[in-house]
Amino acid sequence: MATFKTVSIASIHVGERARPIDEDHAAAIAASMMDRGLINPLTVRSTPAANGGKTPLTLVAGGHRLRAAELNGWEEIDVIVVSADAVEAQLIELSENIYRNELTPLDRALFVLKFREVYEEKFGKIARGGDRKSKDTGCPLIFAPGRELSQQVQERLGFGPTTYKKVTRIGQKITPALRAAVRGTPAENDQKELLKLAKLPADDQGRVAASLREGADLKTIWGWLKPKVQLNADALQDETYNKIVALLAKADETTVRRVLDHIVDMRGASSLEAAE
Repeated sequence: MATFKTVSIASIHVGERARPIDEDHAAAIAASMMDRGLINPLTVRSTPAANGGKTPLTLVAGGHRLRAAELNGWEEIDVIVVSADAVEAQLIELSENIYRNELTPLDRALFVLKFREVYEEKFGKIARGGDRKSKDTGCPLIFAPGRELSQQVQERLGFGPTTYKKVTRIGQKITPALRAAVRGTPAENDQKELLKLAKLPADDQGRVAASLREGADLKTIWGWLKPKVQLNADALQDETYNKIVALLAKADETTVRRVLDHIVDMRGASSLEAAE
């Protein structure tokens, strides 16, 4: 159940957030809100005992909008009060953040990963095919029970299965050290590069992270990591033949005869006749 209210900003408690406030982004929202008003109300939950009753509401989603209202000097703001405990509130916050257009591909992947972790910690892991081993979630705001988690996330966030697999791969496979090193580089906004990094073994990811911290660009690093091309059998034989021909061109008649005699001894006369 959810209710719409206009409440005092001072009555809203802001706890630890999954996404820190970007002051520049909040300032831009503040300018928009000054011109157009608040289009999307904040989402809060009832916490009557918070701060000794001074903040009976706790922010669930809308941290940048709340900060924007403060920058504008507003004393009241519109909210939707939802029935949710702390974990369910965190799931709502994460789902809203994942859907934000301004998120980098790296952050979106990490939010999806965190969403999975929080959900499974509360409601239990969901096996493939929807064989849920935990009790009914009791969380109608988020999911219907008995659905595979990946499908639930896709439907909740508007992801297709391909997008879901990509963001999950980035979130799960890139090491924390490499995530930190990628911050502030072009790769943070490049999903294709992030997927390439996610395929690297942990040792190589460690080397990439160290190189990025030392100021190397990713293009140069890929050159260091690029494996040597392995010639296939036919290409190797072609290369060998060309080298032999080049050497024979420098040899005199006596040396050529010695080579032919060697071939006869090594392969037998029949091999030589077949070659002719």
